[in-house]
Amino acid sequence: MVKPHWSDFGAMWTTVRELDINAVRHEAERGLAIAVIGQPAALAWTERLLRDGPNRYPASSDPLALVPLASVGHRLDLLGGVDLLVLAFDAASPLDGAELAGLELLATTPRPGQVVLLFGDPGPSAPWSAYLDRGAAILVDSGDPAAAARVAGAVLDALPAEVRLAAARRLPGLRPRFAARLTGEVSASNAAVALASGVPSLLPLLSIPLAAADTIILTKNQALMVYRLALASGAEPEFQKRMLEITPVIGGAVMWRQIAGALVGLVPGYGILPKTAVAYGGTYVVGLAATRWYETGLLTEAERKRLTAEAASVARRAAETMVGQARTAGGKAGALTQGGLKKAALGAAAAQARAGKAVQGARTATGAATGKAGAKAQRTARSLREGSRKVVRRGRPAVEDGAREPDDSDHPSADPS
Repeated sequence: MVKPHWSDFGAMWTTVRELDINAVRHEAERGLAIAVIGQPAALAWTERLLRDGPNRYPASSDPLALVPLASVGHRLDLLGGVDLLVLAFDAASPLDGAELAGLELLATTPRPGQVVLLFGDPGPSAPWSAYLDRGAAILVDSGDPAAAARVAGAVLDALPAEVRLAAARRLPGLRPRFAARLTGEVSASNAAVALASGVPSLLPLLSIPLAAADTIILTKNQALMVYRLALASGAEPEFQKRMLEITPVIGGAVMWRQIAGALVGLVPGYGILPKTAVAYGGTYVVGLAATRWYETGLLTEAERKRLTAEAASVARRAAETMVGQARTAGGKAGALTQGGLKKAALGAAAAQARAGKAVQGARTATGAATGKAGAKAQRTARSLREGSRKVVRRGRPAVEDGAREPDDSDHPSADPS
């Protein structure tokens, strides 16, 4: 199951943008080629795991090209036009000379993305180890019931994303794994819509538009999911026909009411949790019901209740995980904001202290400059006074030593009589 995340908006907006049904149809009907090269027994096991699966709507074309490793030299041209190369080895059958030569030739030839399947454990001394990355190989037990899911998951992961729907449509062995992944992804996407529209304190900018449009988004996402599941199962691509045949099966609002009833115990808790769980669980149960319908054409009331209980259990865990992540993210955002404000306040205080020091420095410098200027002015005035005295003395007649300077008593006034 896809691990949910509260901020799964990348998948959400990808789903929202899928407004063109023809684009989805074109994606399902595009060409696909997969080359499977290996030993005879391993080729047979790989073919069975990829081709055996729910086949209510038989595949219209076969994308597999099976090539024995011993004759790969005659089919190297095939590698230039395939989307994926699958190498299959049988641990119980050592490579003969022709197979080893084919593997050596293959190792030096440009090739697309690849998957290496090892049926059994060949041990560390396997002859192919010199040519292939052992760490990238997948050990498969052909008798294990989980082998099909393991191989399907590896093939879907290795394929480009744009051809996975076409691969599931043509290879029934990939269909259950593809359907489970798609259901999980769209369920997480719808839960993210519900969570975003219910947490304005954490996502204030997103809450306004999402709160008004979340119902439309959830419904459209479910419809596109069901259409993709139909195409992956091999059904004819007429959209309206697929919707008309599936609506009575999934029950529309009935399924949602059943999910809400199964999750009613969550209501007394944190208010966002029920809404997120219902969005996830409602989408999940629709995906399960549609998958079951397109696989078998049957869905009893007992099976509907079983699917609803399964969806409710998964939805509880997913909603708790996503809401917990949202709370943590909100707490971190608040802590970062408070930390930023505190740093800003400390920065302002430091700036104020630096400004105070600058002002004090200016005052000190001004006082020092004023004191220096006053002292200089006083010295200048004193020098001027002393200079003026010297000038006055140089203008009077010289007086002999021991004589006094004449005054007015030495010049009697004239007698008018």
